Amino acid sequence: MIKKLLFITLFFASVTLVAQTNTITIEWRFNSIPTASGDAKSSRTIEVGDTVIWRWIGDDSHNVISKEGSNESFESSYSSTSGFKFSKTFTSVGTNDYVCSPHSSIMFGTISVVAEGTLSIDTFDALGTINMYPNPTNANLTIDFQIQDIEKLNVKVFNLLGKEMLTKQISKNDSSVKVSNLNDGIYIVRITSLNGQNSITKRFVKN
Repeated sequence: MIKKLLFITLFFASVTLVAQTNTITIEWRFNSIPTASGDAKSSRTIEVGDTVIWRWIGDDSHNVISKEGSNESFESSYSSTSGFKFSKTFTSVGTNDYVCSPHSSIMFGTISVVAEGTLSIDTFDALGTINMYPNPTNANLTIDFQIQDIEKLNVKVFNLLGKEMLTKQISKNDSSVKVSNLNDGIYIVRITSLNGQNSITKRFVKN
């Protein structure tokens, strides 16, 4: 009986872990670059354990290969078949620059992997009630919120490696977060209700 209960516990624990991972698909074609729109946007931020799938679009020959210095190494075969897929599950925190070897100037990107749980699921009922500005900023970040029955929120700022850089409790009368001491770069902001039941994740650029 004890062995059976242990098996059931481990089974549900494994299901929970699997459910927490995500899969991101990138359309791999000419002009798949960090500034592209939609699924052609080639730079993404994911969590440890998430999987990225590159899906070939069109009939040109491409590959996906990590650049020297990438935190994790990966390399696909060459293919000119539209719909061909290459996938990689990322297992450690770090940045991973990659390219298509024959078209490195117009097909490249970065997969930034942060710690598990850094990118929380948006659970505020009205996500549009939280606005963050200016973005980019070099001094202060204002987080304006108009949420019924909520007067204060917890704010944590992480770098792309998942390291917590600062934390502050904001209110409707004091919604400014000083970020002038941060190095230039992209940061992740996790905004959470005081009871921890609701949260949203946003990004900003410090310049």
